[in-house]
Amino acid sequence: MHKAKDNILAVWQPVGVSTNRLSQIVGERYGALSSHTGTLDPMAEGVVIILLKDTRLKKYEFAHWHKTYEFQIIFGMSTDSYDAMGFTTGKNNHVPSKREIENILPSFVGSYSQNVPMYSAVKVKGKKLFEIAHAGETLESTPLKKGEIFNLNLKKYSEASLNECIKNIIRRLNSVKGDFRQEPILSQWKKFADTDRKVIKAKFEVEMSKGLYVRSLSQDICNKLGCLGFTYTIVRTKNGSYGKKEAVTVEKLFGSRRDFDNFVSGVKS
Repeated sequence: MHKAKDNILAVWQPVGVSTNRLSQIVGERYGALSSHTGTLDPMAEGVVIILLKDTRLKKYEFAHWHKTYEFQIIFGMSTDSYDAMGFTTGKNNHVPSKREIENILPSFVGSYSQNVPMYSAVKVKGKKLFEIAHAGETLESTPLKKGEIFNLNLKKYSEASLNECIKNIIRRLNSVKGDFRQEPILSQWKKFADTDRKVIKAKFEVEMSKGLYVRSLSQDICNKLGCLGFTYTIVRTKNGSYGKKEAVTVEKLFGSRRDFDNFVSGVKS
């Protein structure tokens, strides 16, 4: 079994499993109580820090580590979740140029405030926002999160096949465990498939303080550009000093991806 140094284990969380479930089954694997220092969205992947034994009592100390993400925005469509695991809320043909994007990014660096996504686990009056949304209730605005963006850069600006992007979305949606409205959302994306339409994708890298949502940042970028867009992919490349090189894969921890999936589903091999 992979050794956890000082009871701190960096794990590369794959798309589809919740961070809470990952933390739970890693703890079971090590025969120890476990916790984590910050969740990733179900459609995201990347470095998650799992704390074992008494180290978990210091989770809030570790949670303050800076986090670095690479994320992509597809322009021309918006969704209610701000990412690909949502229903489309609008479409248009307005696409920002590479220069326009580069010009507005410096304005985000420094102190930064954002409204958290409606489809998130943040609580309002004791209820999680996604539960409020599922109940058909609306809010005038979602809670405000304050933090800091240390670096924000455009890494790539390119044209892509919408059909190929949707195939990727469908593959990732099919891997998501739990109830996240997958079935109707999958049906929606399939209606956009088999099209020759091209879309513009922009890939960004951001280093930010704890508690901020990449999905909300992507919407703020789109709003500043005066266009529609949604977060196509999110990868947490660094959590504190831990990057992909320091993170163990679930295949290595559990023997194979099938064994890991069985653990996630509670199936004994």
